Amino acid sequence: MGRHKVVSTQVWAGNAWFIVLSRDCKAGASSVKLAGGNGAKGKQDMAEAQPEGRKGRARVIAAGMVGNVIEWYDFALYGYMAVIISQLFFPHGDKTVSLLATYGVFAAGFFMRPLGAIFFGHLGDTIGRKPVLLLSVVMMVLPTIVLGLMPTYHDWGIAASVCLVIIRLVQGFSVGGEFSGSATYMVETARPHKRGLAGSWANTGAVAGTVLGAGTPATVIWIMGEPAVVDWGWRIPFLLGGVIGVIGLLLRRGLPESEAPPEKREAGDHPIVRVFREERDVMAKVMIFTAAYGIVYYIPMVYLPTWQSLYTSIQLHEALFIVTLVMAVQMVLTPLAGYFSDRGMRRTHFVALAFVLIGLLAIPLFMLTETAVLWIVILVYLTFASLIAAPLGAVPTTMVEAFDRGHRLTGYSLAFNVGMGLAGGTAPMMATALIAVSGSHYAPAVYLLFAGLVGGAALLFLKDHSREPLR
Repeated sequence: MGRHKVVSTQVWAGNAWFIVLSRDCKAGASSVKLAGGNGAKGKQDMAEAQPEGRKGRARVIAAGMVGNVIEWYDFALYGYMAVIISQLFFPHGDKTVSLLATYGVFAAGFFMRPLGAIFFGHLGDTIGRKPVLLLSVVMMVLPTIVLGLMPTYHDWGIAASVCLVIIRLVQGFSVGGEFSGSATYMVETARPHKRGLAGSWANTGAVAGTVLGAGTPATVIWIMGEPAVVDWGWRIPFLLGGVIGVIGLLLRRGLPESEAPPEKREAGDHPIVRVFREERDVMAKVMIFTAAYGIVYYIPMVYLPTWQSLYTSIQLHEALFIVTLVMAVQMVLTPLAGYFSDRGMRRTHFVALAFVLIGLLAIPLFMLTETAVLWIVILVYLTFASLIAAPLGAVPTTMVEAFDRGHRLTGYSLAFNVGMGLAGGTAPMMATALIAVSGSHYAPAVYLLFAGLVGGAALLFLKDHSREPLR
């Protein structure tokens, strides 16, 4: 045989697994032919180069996860350090005004996500996934490092406040392509029967980043004391985020492209045009679902601690500690949910079931937290976190499978960021407004009930492709 060797790959052909044989004539090159199947159902799942061996796959997972670790680390870090940042960059006689300005900058990043989704989606669908992975992580890392080194209002005056706004806008823009780009890459490079597990690593990285983003400032404050942190120690967590980002960039540099070169198309035939022309109904269903998804995630995991501090005897710092603890458990459950979606229920059915359960349990679980009994409160958070692990594990792959590869990243990025960004980003504000309008502090639970049922229904109307080749 000499330099020739035969390798095999499993391919799902509609209703059976086929073996694909290829003769490797040169190092790193291969041609693929199907050993069975017929018509469109017998085509190969993907034409991309799949990383060989456990080390290659582990690198893909690490490189895919790291961007989401950075993204959600920074997300949580900015939120947890909002009080300190407001003092440093928006000094004002009224602390509430300073804090509102800080949260306003935080929200501005959400509204940049759809623009980033369009840009990075187009880039990924026209020149390939790898450039998106590299550029998005650079656009997250550099602003994080700059923020860690930047002079404060005391040194630069209003210019420091303006620079902070620009930094958050750039980061929000980059986030519009990071999550969907990394999830798409990991799913496209995975074996057909492991796509659910592969996509779940994107959210595993997101949860890990959130836990890290909550734990790092708490640790720094505990070691240094709040006066030293306000003086200069606040920079340390942001600079650590920059170090994580540089590691991520190094991991991503050597990754193979996930797919064959894009097809040549007529001038002006852009991915965003195709996705609305060819899959308008899919976009509508996915946007409705992701809007509900944002509410289902942010109400229990972000807003509930604040609700408890207002309407129960549980203090905010106690509730935040419980949330951090259950998120660590959720981080373990997320890949297990992705694995189950490969072997057990179809992905849309699995996630729809979780959504309906979250909706139906919302009011009873909110009522249970009012007991303020510690073990009951922990049990409530664990219940929410465990059920939410289902969409965290299965949804990334579900979204990748929902769109044709010619405009997949554009469709996924735009639908996800519009739905999740607008509904999820405004969920705490909407919950607060609903309490004010209705006069009932159970209004957020009713909002959660509505989102769970609507999101579950939207998924059931979406065609399931979890046991089929990627289109």
